[in-house]
Amino acid sequence: MSDTAKAERPSLGWRQRLVSLEAAAATGIGFAVLFVASVVLMRVGLPDWDASEAEIESALQDQDAQRTVLLGYSLSPFAAIAFLWFVAVLRRRIPAQDRFVSTVFVSGGSVFVTLYLVAASLLGAPAYVQLAQGTAPLDDAFLLGLQSVAYGLMFVIGTRIQVLVVLSATAMGRYFGVFPRWLVVLGYLVALIQVVNVALFDLMVFAFPVWVVAVSVVLLVKGKETD
Repeated sequence: MSDTAKAERPSLGWRQRLVSLEAAAATGIGFAVLFVASVVLMRVGLPDWDASEAEIESALQDQDAQRTVLLGYSLSPFAAIAFLWFVAVLRRRIPAQDRFVSTVFVSGGSVFVTLYLVAASLLGAPAYVQLAQGTAPLDDAFLLGLQSVAYGLMFVIGTRIQVLVVLSATAMGRYFGVFPRWLVVLGYLVALIQVVNVALFDLMVFAFPVWVVAVSVVLLVKGKETD
């Protein structure tokens, strides 16, 4: 065997690991943890909608709260990268003839990540500016406006886009017998919740990472079974 061939063998091994079912499971779980942490931190650092005007003003100018929002914002790109890797590995497993489902799955995942990063930036960028300036250059009405747009992108539009990802993956998992029955039911249930539930505004967003973790666990088990 030539020296070139010997040098290529380790890289091919790593490449196979990076696109394996175990890689999909790891990135899926990583996304769920980072996403939940990111959303919770940003939400904790923001004032409640039913707070008084004085409480809202105090929260928006609180540097500790701004640092909490900024920490959640800093986690968002890593959550996005993990999710895109998760989508890419699953996309590789979809047969070439199922291009429509594959397109819906990848497109839905890409749009969701875009909305998530934009919403996180609307919340995190002002906190960064205020901490960097050491003062409060942005007024409260402007900050509340940014928060309203971010909530709309993440909790209204984003949760509906998640339905495309869940339904397309569930359809493929069911068709090829990869997903057990309980995971198929969970997928349809999560999709239904994301479409019709408008009451549990903040909690809606966590149904999706729960589904991703469930899919990741199944993939991890499948990967060990094929070893």
